[in-house]
Amino acid sequence: MKGGSANRMAVKKSKKKGGPNIQQAAGLIRYFDEESEDAIQISKGALYFACISVSIVIYLLNHGVLQWAWAQLTGF
Repeated sequence: MKGGSANRMAVKKSKKKGGPNIQQAAGLIRYFDEESEDAIQISKGALYFACISVSIVIYLLNHGVLQWAWAQLTGF
């Protein structure tokens, strides 16, 4: 019976060797979590404002509102 349990343990070890190395993955996570002091800092509010503004401009362009306003202002 001892030989049978040794065979099962060998199978378990071979399955573990085939998987990804957790230590390598942890190193990548630690690398990407670090913040650089030289990086540009953008607040959440500024990011939301930029996204909403671009969305509104695209919406107005798709519906011809900006072209109509430009024609009214310039007379063309």
